[in-house]
Amino acid sequence: MDLDDYRKALDDLVVDIQDPRALAPSERLAMRERLRRANMVIYRCVAGARMDRTVLAAFTRQLGLGRPDQNLLAANDGLSEVEVKNEGHFSQYIPYTNRSLNWHSDGYYLTGDRIIRTMLLHCMSPAAKGGSLEAIDHRVLYHLLAERDVRFPQALSRRDAMTIPAHHDHGAAREDSTGPVFFVEGNTLRMRYTARQHNVRWSADALFQDALSTLKDLFENHPDLRYRRRLAEGEGILCANVPHRRDAFEDGDKSQSKRLMYRGRFTESLKGTG
Repeated sequence: MDLDDYRKALDDLVVDIQDPRALAPSERLAMRERLRRANMVIYRCVAGARMDRTVLAAFTRQLGLGRPDQNLLAANDGLSEVEVKNEGHFSQYIPYTNRSLNWHSDGYYLTGDRIIRTMLLHCMSPAAKGGSLEAIDHRVLYHLLAERDVRFPQALSRRDAMTIPAHHDHGAAREDSTGPVFFVEGNTLRMRYTARQHNVRWSADALFQDALSTLKDLFENHPDLRYRRRLAEGEGILCANVPHRRDAFEDGDKSQSKRLMYRGRFTESLKGTG
């Protein structure tokens, strides 16, 4: 993998969208090219092209994405309103607080046919302060791991690499979920990952632990390979569910300065990813 080309791609991830309900061929092509080079794209709706839930659904359908994967905290249309929620069981989950979110891929606890291949995060309103997003193409991580030791990505691709314990709270019923960190579908490399310290069990052998420690080091010590952006109103990220994180943030006193993101998780792949 050419890391210089990847760094250049990170400097040119933004595609302006005139009408998200009817993408122009040139806009589709521009998005596809950025997805090919970096597994992610930032789209920016021009002034007047406001995105609501219905328009967002029309936008993703044009990209070959069906209905978002339904999860416990999503609305009926599959979209999750990611904002600070101080009441109910939402408040028990970090995405619905103003705390920082560590590195993860969405739906890392899912395996089999329900794995999340595409993630969308659309900014309806940014926080008054903070809340920046960081993301990195997992193909880069795999490449750098192999450079350190060719056995590292192999160890992280084992079927018993990561186990997320069963979860039965708030009406959810999920048994232990065990699977690899890296895996390949066809010619497409994918990744399941969480940096959380609790409620995850990793393979215990020495080689695997060395590989995992190296992976954590790559996340923390290569800022030149991470894309960072504080999404503005009308902007969003579409990606091949690459690992990402979020800074802590502060909401303002007025409603227009409260952070609200629409999040969609899709089992379909975006064209251009690989």
